[in-house]
Formats: sequence, structure tokens, C-alpha cells
Amino acid sequence: MAVIIRPAMKEDCKGLRGLIQELADYEKMPDGPKISAETLEEDGFGPTKFFHCIVAELENKLVGFTLFYYTYSTWEGKSVYMEDLYVQPDQRGKGTGTKLWKALVDDALTTGCSRCNFSVLDWNTPSIEYYKRKGAVDLSTAEGWLCFRMNKDEMERFVQN
Repeated sequence: MAVIIRPAMKEDCKGLRGLIQELADYEKMPDGPKISAETLEEDGFGPTKFFHCIVAELENKLVGFTLFYYTYSTWEGKSVYMEDLYVQPDQRGKGTGTKLWKALVDDALTTGCSRCNFSVLDWNTPSIEYYKRKGAVDLSTAEGWLCFRMNKDEMERFVQN
């Protein structure tokens, strides 16, 4: 059977949460995900959509996903940020990840986006090499950009002081 690439539906959120956990385990951060399937349902399919998602399905089972959202560049306008791209290990090397990423990029181009941004862990050499082969540029090396994050506790302290 062929893998089906399609937009995620609310009913996929339980399986999607499982794939997110698999990705966290692969990234050596098993305690990272704090969200539930219900959170995904609300944030992706509620009145305000915080993300979009495309899934890969094989024999009625989710085997991969890409989760993304739209952003804006003050230099180039509409952009898309790919939060995650994950394919289960037994489905890798079969083009599923490329199909998922192409579906995201095609959607972004149709929407008028001029760039697709994403982050990769520095030890994840297979992914880094894959993205480079497809034309992505490491902005840390090429332009000196560093990624920063402010977690909720720091955000709260920041606005209170």
C-alpha cells in the first residue's frame, strides 16, 4: 500500500501526540512534550488555529507528520515555520519525509510565502545533511543567526519587572 499524504484532521490528534512523543524520544528529550491530544485539538482545530499539520498515513495508521505555522518577515513578507518533520524509523528512506515537506512547501508557496524556516539539533547529522541536499542553508553558519527562547517563567518575570 502507498502512503497517503493529507491535511491532519481533529481525529488525528491522539495519533499525532504519539508521533510527537516518538520525535521527542529520538531527540533525546522524552520529557519535553507537555501538551495533550486535547491541546492539539483546541490549538489546531479550535476557533483560533495556532498551527497547521500534514500527516502521512499508511493502512489507517499515522506514520509521519509535519507541523507548521505562518510567520512574517519584515524583510520578505509571508513566511512559514516548520516546527517539526517526523517519520517513523521503519518508514524512513522511502520518500515519506520528502513528500510531507514538499506538501508543506507547496502550501506555503500557494499562500505567497517567500521562505521556509526551521531548526535542527546540531547533533542530528542525517537531518542536517538531508536539508542541505534539498537546498536549505544553515543560517548559523551563513549569516550568524542564533536561536533564542524565553520560557513562560521568564516571560512572566519579564512583564512583571
